[in-house]
Amino acid sequence: MEPHELQEHAEHAHHSGEKAIGLTMAIWAGFLALATLMGHNSHTEEMVLKGDANDQWAYYQAKNTRVHMYEADAKIAALLSNGQELAKEFAEEAKVEREGAPAKNGKPAKDGADKLQEKAKEQDAETVLAGRRANYYDGAELFLEISIVLCSIALLAENRLFWKLSFMSTVVGVAVMIWGYMLH
Repeated sequence: MEPHELQEHAEHAHHSGEKAIGLTMAIWAGFLALATLMGHNSHTEEMVLKGDANDQWAYYQAKNTRVHMYEADAKIAALLSNGQELAKEFAEEAKVEREGAPAKNGKPAKDGADKLQEKAKEQDAETVLAGRRANYYDGAELFLEISIVLCSIALLAENRLFWKLSFMSTVVGVAVMIWGYMLH
């Protein structure tokens, strides 16, 4: 191409709005990258939280099993002729497993089954929240990808209507991304 042809091409692109559409596409791509990053991080957080919640539920189940075991042992010991003292010990062990024990003699405090169950439920709720956030970010990605496609169509069809429509799709995408971020 001759230098004057390049100059004419650049002027045509400037007058037809191709530069503005291209710049808009780059900005929409930046928003898309942000939504994608936030979505990936939320999905990762969801998986980590789910693993932690599963561990917490397993710990709760072990404690709860010991509660029932000590309670059953206390009932059996109470049936023995001189097992009243042993029955009290088993009942006390069941209470400690259920309610926990404070720190003493240099040993740290122990959470009981009831407290562990509360923690597991809290972690389940955090997992659900992370999943909901991830879903919002995925939705935002969709709208932002549509915006980029609309800009591409505007360039190919030389029709600025598609470019203008991309703004609406972007506003929806950014709003969905912000909504997901603000979830509690």
